[in-house]
Amino acid sequence: MSLPRREPRRPVSFKESLRQFFLGPLIRLLSSLQVRPDTLTVVGWILSLVAALLFGDGRTRVAGAVMLAAGLFDALDGAVARQSNRSSPFGAFLDSTLDRFSESAVFVGIMFFYASFSRPVEVLLTGLAMTFSLLTSYTRARAEGLGYECQVGLLERAGRVVLLSGCAILGILNVGVWAVALGALITSFQRILYVRRVSLEERKDPSA
Repeated sequence: MSLPRREPRRPVSFKESLRQFFLGPLIRLLSSLQVRPDTLTVVGWILSLVAALLFGDGRTRVAGAVMLAAGLFDALDGAVARQSNRSSPFGAFLDSTLDRFSESAVFVGIMFFYASFSRPVEVLLTGLAMTFSLLTSYTRARAEGLGYECQVGLLERAGRVVLLSGCAILGILNVGVWAVALGALITSFQRILYVRRVSLEERKDPSA
């Protein structure tokens, strides 16, 4: 008599392990309280808009702290949806859409701040950081639309939020903008090369 085959367990990523370690209790609490994931998404978006206004007003340290709080809600919404079995296509769509809205708003606020002090180089750099950040998100979305998992790259959205907000809190906002611009550019190329590689492998082995 043969024993039933057990499916191999999918290894947990390092990022997911960290999320469970630091946010696990909060995720379980929010799930038990029946907090809607979409509510967390919208709260995170509102906080990002507040951070953008604070950046534009020159209160960069406070803006960084508010942006970090917005990033916490961004990390919680999807996790709470999975924990409470309330994931939905619309929830995923809303999350991705408001993430792009939030990220753009923050960069516009920073550009306004630099422009008000006549710092054109920093304005240009912030525009590039925004462009490359949106490009990293687009490359992943486009790859997944073609059927490829594209969770690769040096600097994903969570990393960009922590890096930029942390530098703002420390009073070195320009360093954060430089780092995000460079990291996002590298990540975009990493994803382009990844999709090229897996698509070529697929063409060589159509049965895969």
